[in-house]
Amino acid sequence: MRPLTRRTALLGTLAAVAAAPIRLPPSAQACLVPVELDGKPATLLLDTGAERTILSRAAVLRLGLRRDRWVSTTLRGAGGLLDRRANADVRSARTGNIELFQGFPGKTLSFPVTTADLPGTDGLLGSDMLRHLIIDLDIPRGTLAFRKPPEPPQTTPIPLQMRGDWLPLVQVHLDGVALLALIDTGSSTSLLNARGLHRMGTAQPQSPYPPSIALHAIGGDSPATPHRFKELRIGPLVWRSPTILTEPVPEAAFDMTLGLDLLGQQRLILSYAAETLQVPKAG
Repeated sequence: MRPLTRRTALLGTLAAVAAAPIRLPPSAQACLVPVELDGKPATLLLDTGAERTILSRAAVLRLGLRRDRWVSTTLRGAGGLLDRRANADVRSARTGNIELFQGFPGKTLSFPVTTADLPGTDGLLGSDMLRHLIIDLDIPRGTLAFRKPPEPPQTTPIPLQMRGDWLPLVQVHLDGVALLALIDTGSSTSLLNARGLHRMGTAQPQSPYPPSIALHAIGGDSPATPHRFKELRIGPLVWRSPTILTEPVPEAAFDMTLGLDLLGQQRLILSYAAETLQVPKAG
């Protein structure tokens, strides 16, 4: 057991690298993060389902960011292929008192740029920078906080499977079938894709809802069908009779995405470094 003085010092160090909580509106459908890019204020959407942090072309122009002469990126969104444009270079990025970086602190950041419509935000805060942080998301209480690892777990952690691009995947059980799900804070809704439908043993489940609705995503819209399942389980979490969109679009890496419609019902602590998801009890 560590001496009390050592533990107190450790907790003091952890507090020094924790940003003040960000206030979110009740029942938030999007988690917006205030950031400073080269000292200028911007707003990015917290998107654990995005491999890269992306800026809109309008934000690049408004902030006066320098375009990279050598590096460009072709973007593929959930709705299809986006355009290829030169990256934007940023010398510094911060949220509160926490420095945001991609590879190493102090290095110039390079962000893909999109002309896609990103209403209410200047871009997406993706896993290339989130992987250095602990994300404490509590939509029921309207707070979002970032901390630097490490920190002791508050409850029994649920193991994650991190892809090479640091997308957080977790095993779930949907109506008793084991599936691999992407934790996607950038999506307002949860979605079962073609791979998940195949594992569930059906091409498209029967639904009492209209045959399709428009699923809005970066890169375009696509039709999806809502379906009510019996039960969804993730570790100690249980959702009874969840309604999840189904879309027979192929995806090689996972079976479904978990959006804010489900993730936002309780507090979650996501640690990329520890590769864990925690669900602290309310109270």
